[in-house]
Amino acid sequence: MKTLYKMSLVSTLLLSSAALAQEYPVGQPVIENGMEIQGVYLQPITMDTEEGHHHMHHLPATESDVHLEADIHAVEDNPNGFAEGDWIPYLVVDYTIQRVDKEGSKAQSGTFMPMVASDGPHYGDNLKLDGFGKYKVNFKISPPSYNKDVMFGRHIDKETGVAPWFEPFDVEWEFDYAGTGRKGSY
Repeated sequence: MKTLYKMSLVSTLLLSSAALAQEYPVGQPVIENGMEIQGVYLQPITMDTEEGHHHMHHLPATESDVHLEADIHAVEDNPNGFAEGDWIPYLVVDYTIQRVDKEGSKAQSGTFMPMVASDGPHYGDNLKLDGFGKYKVNFKISPPSYNKDVMFGRHIDKETGVAPWFEPFDVEWEFDYAGTGRKGSY
């Protein structure tokens, strides 16, 4: 009976860990304006991008090399009222990525979509890269007040108010891209 229990436990652990995709950081987390910003990539993923009257355009997983993400969460004493670890909603996160070790490589840029996955909410999108090599990625992070698609109120009274929104800022990393492993299993 103990052997059956152990086999069941091992199987459960193996299956649950196999369901998670391997994330690759593009650099060290950056702490700025009361937030921790971490860039990561993983294998391209399939997304549901049609809901009601909204339709988001993105590159299908079958035509992509990576799913690039900006994981943005509040740090302790966030001045805008978010608790430590909270995901920050309604940001505008623009990205630019370019291979830097190949002459003639063109930069590509866009705006990440907010989305949710089994490991929580983030900003991201699928991208086609310019092969294996060294890349530079830049995220321009703008506060909810820059989001033209949604109004996100902020208390400003003495008793319950929070600090004004931050000014847009950039974070940047260089990283080596050597693939993602098992493409399409996430």
